[in-house]
Amino acid sequence: MLRFIAGAIAGGVAVWMWGDDLHDAMAEKTRGVRGRTADRIQLVQRALGRITSTLQSGQDAIRPSKPSRRVRPIPR
Repeated sequence: MLRFIAGAIAGGVAVWMWGDDLHDAMAEKTRGVRGRTADRIQLVQRALGRITSTLQSGQDAIRPSKPSRRVRPIPR
């Protein structure tokens, strides 16, 4: 338990002293990754839109149409 508390205090001190430097370093190293990820998310969104419209068209094609007038049975 004492080691856990000492580690938490040491981590807090490290973040307090070098937090800005750590943040800047991580932002610099992940800039390219974030850009590529944003591009891929846009591609997935476009593909999802196409898939959705294709599925909707398929459902419309196989769904029976409603008759425009009511068909009456032939009296016997």
